Amino acid sequence: MKKLGPMAGWLALTTGFIALFFYIVLPDLKNLSASLAIVCLVNGLFFIIVKGPQLKQSLSSRSALYGANTLFLTCIFLGILIFVNLLAFRHKHRFDFTEGGYFTLAPQTKKFISNIPREVKLTAFFQSESPEKIAFANLIAGYLEETDKIKLQYVDPDKSPSVTKQYGVTTYGTVALESGPKETKIQNPTEENITNALLKVTRDEQKIIYFLEGHGESKISSSENEGYSSAKKNLEQDGFIVKPLLLLQSGVVPKDASVLVIPGPKKPVQDEEKNAIESYLNSGGSAFMLIDPKSSSGMETFLKNWGIELGENIVIDPMSKLFGGDFAAPVVNQYTAHEITSDFVLATIFPIIRSVQGVPIEGIITTELLKTSANSWAESNFDSGTVRFDEGKDSKGPVSVSVIATKNLESVSRENPENVETLEKQNNIKSLLKATLLVVGDSDFANNRYTNFSGNGDFFLNSISWLAEEENLISIRPKERKSTPIQMTQSWGSAIFIMGVIVFPGLIAAIGIRSWWRRRRL
Repeated sequence: MKKLGPMAGWLALTTGFIALFFYIVLPDLKNLSASLAIVCLVNGLFFIIVKGPQLKQSLSSRSALYGANTLFLTCIFLGILIFVNLLAFRHKHRFDFTEGGYFTLAPQTKKFISNIPREVKLTAFFQSESPEKIAFANLIAGYLEETDKIKLQYVDPDKSPSVTKQYGVTTYGTVALESGPKETKIQNPTEENITNALLKVTRDEQKIIYFLEGHGESKISSSENEGYSSAKKNLEQDGFIVKPLLLLQSGVVPKDASVLVIPGPKKPVQDEEKNAIESYLNSGGSAFMLIDPKSSSGMETFLKNWGIELGENIVIDPMSKLFGGDFAAPVVNQYTAHEITSDFVLATIFPIIRSVQGVPIEGIITTELLKTSANSWAESNFDSGTVRFDEGKDSKGPVSVSVIATKNLESVSRENPENVETLEKQNNIKSLLKATLLVVGDSDFANNRYTNFSGNGDFFLNSISWLAEEENLISIRPKERKSTPIQMTQSWGSAIFIMGVIVFPGLIAAIGIRSWWRRRRL
């Protein structure tokens, strides 16, 4: 019996480890794991019965006490590690130490993802453990952190050809998105493309933004510096449909217009067009007007009836020189509290802008949204060639350069019940309650030349998103992540080579030789 005791002990340890292995790695083999655990238990009891006296004597020795103390401390250390891992599992947080936050989602993406309306299924077709799959996993982890409505599934096209054929996928790295009746596929899963695809499959209605043409306005089809093709592209990426509008030809603003943009008219807007715009606004529409200084648009009287006064001036700000700009291109970095500028910390630059102020009009509420710095002023005598602040003639800063006018249409709708019934049929009850007009005294800030400067593009897109009642799109868009390689001179390269290859290894070798020599002499 005594000879069988050690054998039973070793057998108990072996079967115990094998049972644990099968329980963790192959949980489906529960019967096998249970059988091995029983064998381990029986052999362990037999070993304790046979070797009981010797075990008791061994455990009371000094070495056993030291071993028990070590085992106790080890268990405490493992317990702390397990506790820390549990906390990390329950409270997930990712740290991004890359320059520019390469693996951090843009605020606009986070805001949209946290308010995603319904569940989306993502099927990613990548080869197992490919570099592209690892890069995608790092990116999509940020999305999964923000919401539990995104369900992700990986498919290896080489191992699951039937599923790949079912989705019509022909290239590695394709991601298929499905939500309700909508589906789409992307072949280059960047943050921009993934967010746009999520917008596409979760948005049931695509709102239409019209840009007025026919008065020398900047065209959305133009890729020149003064054109608005970049603004059009950015709006389309936010899920809007962008169309031009020739109001003299159509006679009315289309009923499906969510926002009418008037981007810097240089020629007079005709009375018929003004009446059409007035009718559109009084039907609950939203308009975004960009009126440049010295403009011949003839919109001054029209806007004054809406509580907005355009100044015959140009805003001058000497402090703009500090930002590398021009004194006639004021930089705005302080904003009135509003949904458009909520959490907005980026500066915006306006090349040659006029003042825009709110004036009291019964039934209309005005908000001065943007103001220049206290060092600026509105220069009225800008044709003389020299500018200076003239007390009594010029307006001292801060100068308002953007105004929002809101008109409550509830009283109008009660007087015109037929109009109410028509709009109810168009499912436009929310817009019926108010007309919204946003005016900025410059149109160049949103063109192809300036839209990528700091917060210019974000302010333009935020304004349209707010006017279109798409508040979940109001935030800061992701910026282009640029490569910033280290430019090293030949002298610096030689110095780093000498220090890294000769000096530091030489010091370590010298210390090693010295230690060896000292020990050799002992």
